[in-house]
Amino acid sequence: MKTILLSMSVLMLLACGTKKIAGDGTGQTIEMKTEKRLTATVGKSEMSTNQTKITSASIKGNKLMLSISYSGGCKEHSFSLVGDEAISKSLPPHRTVYLIHSGEQDLCKAMIMKDLVFDIKNLAYKQEKGSEIFLKIDGWEEELKYTFE
Repeated sequence: MKTILLSMSVLMLLACGTKKIAGDGTGQTIEMKTEKRLTATVGKSEMSTNQTKITSASIKGNKLMLSISYSGGCKEHSFSLVGDEAISKSLPPHRTVYLIHSGEQDLCKAMIMKDLVFDIKNLAYKQEKGSEIFLKIDGWEEELKYTFE
């Protein structure tokens, strides 16, 4: 009987494809699958944002991949990427970009790790093949060079 209960418990933990480690919001770590593709916009980033740590950032083609972590686990969280309307007059130009995190006042304490993929065509200097711009993501130290494809 104990063997059956143990086997069922292990199967239940392994069956959850969206979480690496099951968490109940009490301080455990939860690793989430990549969220559906999101689209960056250009505009004002006057929205308030929940605390988020960017753990990696890279650009491949017209996509920005971000690995992030934040606390929560009890409510739905949403993310958007907003590029500042103003760009520098240098060549190539520079644009500041903000990751906006809305967490609906999630008071749980699980550490959530998630990968986000953003279509960043709207952040290009010009939407012409080979057009270059440096993106400075708020919360990430190094600028990323984006070449429109």
